[in-house]
Order: sequence, then C-alpha cells, then structure tokens
Amino acid sequence: MFRSALLAATLALAPVTAALADDDKGRISITGTASIDATPDLATVNAGVESTAPTARDALTANSRKMNAVFDAIKALGIEDRDVGTSNFNISQHWRHGPDGSKPDGYRVSNQVSLRLRDVSRVGEVLDALTTAGVNQAGNIRFEVENADTLLDDARAEAVAKARKRAELYAAAAGVSLGKVMSISEGGFRPGPQPQYAAMEARMASAPPIAPGEQKLSVSVTLTWALVE
Repeated sequence: MFRSALLAATLALAPVTAALADDDKGRISITGTASIDATPDLATVNAGVESTAPTARDALTANSRKMNAVFDAIKALGIEDRDVGTSNFNISQHWRHGPDGSKPDGYRVSNQVSLRLRDVSRVGEVLDALTTAGVNQAGNIRFEVENADTLLDDARAEAVAKARKRAELYAAAAGVSLGKVMSISEGGFRPGPQPQYAAMEARMASAPPIAPGEQKLSVSVTLTWALVE
C-alpha cells in the first residue's frame, strides 16, 4: 500500500518537473550595449583660502577677511546662491618639527567653497576673479553632463535593438523563434564629474584656458525572451 502511494506521488510530480526543465531551456538572454558622446554643460570649481597665524583667533580673523573678499567676487560674477556652498572648513594647530621634537607653531585655518557654473565657458574667467580676490588653495575642476539621463534614451533604444538582432540571429541558427520578452534589466556606465586638476597659485595668469572636452555615456540592456519552436 505504501509503495503504491509513493509511486503515484512520483508519477504526479514528474510532469511538473519536466515542464520546468523545458521552460528553463526555452529561453535566451542577450545583452546589447550602446554609447553616446556628450559635451559637458556643468562645471564645478573648488577654491578657498588658507591662513596661518600665531593664535587660532588671529588665523580665523585673517581667513574670514579674505573669504569675505572671495564671496564679494563670487557675487560680482553673478553666480546664484544655490550654486555656491562651503565644501570644507578646518582649523588645525601647526607643528614645527626639529631635532628637539615637535613644537606648536601657530594655527592654520582653511575655508573651501564649491561653485557650480552653468556656463562652462566662464571657468577661466571665474578662476581669474577668485585668485585676484585672494584664493590661494584649490583642488580641481569637474565637468559633467546635466541631462545625461535624457541623452541616454537614444542609446537605450539602440542597445535594445542590438540585443534583439543578436537574439534573432541565434534563434534562427537554432531553428526556433523569439517569443515574448520575459525580463529586461539595465546596466552600464554613466561617468561622474570628470576632474581636471588646476594647480592654483596666488599669482595666476588671467583667464587660464580650460577645455571641458567630451564624455562618453554608455548603457547596457539585458533582455530575456522565451523561445518558440
């Protein structure tokens, strides 16, 4: 009795297992990729002032005076408040190292501001104005494409078309046809801001030439189809 029940259960489960196996074999997944070249239309400039003095109060006072001049220059450039923000502020004690060991040697105050420029052609002009106002510390200039997602839409359509074309090729070679799309997933690479390092000195030549270049925006799309005999 027990053996008969076990055999019946085995036979009942067999068609389900076979169906799952056939379904797994009846699919094809292909990845298509596409890319576009885009000219950056946003630039981020990081610049600031570093001041040193025997006491923290004196260093902070000197730094604040210089940064006020920098902010006045930023305002004169017509840069909107939403595009201006403090990116780093630091007060630290400076140490002098000698044969007798390390000794405190004043204080250092650093204040960094980040500017977003919506006209990349103004980067040189802005650098000139900032250094003239007293900027003596900076990191890099970063360029990016503001509407990258919208620009990628054409690349997405191209990537899907490439994936379908390749899937149809494989399906035809195997003697089957593509059925319905089972899944779609997107991957790819959208570069972040591209840095261009600009060593900034207190006496920089007026309006240094800056070239934003182009950025490559790429996308990959993986599609899975059911196969039909």
